[in-house]
Amino acid sequence: MTVLLFVTMILIFLGVDYVMQRKHKPAPVLQQVQAVGDPLRVPPGIFFAPSHTWMSLFPSGKVRIGVDDFVLRMMKNPELVLLKKTGSSIRKGEPLLQIKDQSRTMTARSPIDAEIVELNETIQENPQSLRESLFSNGWAYTIKPQRGSDLTAMLLGEQSRVWIQQEFGRLRDFIAGFSADGSPVPVLMQDGGLTAEGILDTFSATQVEQFEQNFLHVD
Repeated sequence: MTVLLFVTMILIFLGVDYVMQRKHKPAPVLQQVQAVGDPLRVPPGIFFAPSHTWMSLFPSGKVRIGVDDFVLRMMKNPELVLLKKTGSSIRKGEPLLQIKDQSRTMTARSPIDAEIVELNETIQENPQSLRESLFSNGWAYTIKPQRGSDLTAMLLGEQSRVWIQQEFGRLRDFIAGFSADGSPVPVLMQDGGLTAEGILDTFSATQVEQFEQNFLHVD
């Protein structure tokens, strides 16, 4: 009963967020944070964790989880490596999956305590779905949160759009710090977007590790 009540409240909240977006013009954030000329995907109705994973809630209380566009656009041809098996438990902050592109690898961590219900095994066979249909076919796992209330701490709607703009600001500052150790500084668009997919290729191994610690860390 408690889970059903929580899910009902979340669905009501999603409905209110949708109505508010229909009443107001889309915030200019999506037009400003561009990676390769296309708007970064931050759709309504999707929860985002500050560690750059996204979650889609089902009426049953189960959740599909994946890696967000901010991280995927850092790589030219990202692929996901699933680290958990069906039926296993995952604790908040534990490694959930790896994002790989040639010689670059980063680890995404679980934003909540949960049980792994299902793996999207086709994601490794069809990594292009991360580009073409991220929020429908680009998920990594279906999970069952240990506490449904954990989703209330995630970002949703306008919060997500404001947050992603702030993340590009943090990225600019992060890259500006490269010059301190004499490393080449990648060029960014004036509005803060990346000049091209695959900017991670310009990072050293140490800088990739620092990026993971700064942007994929779970508090």
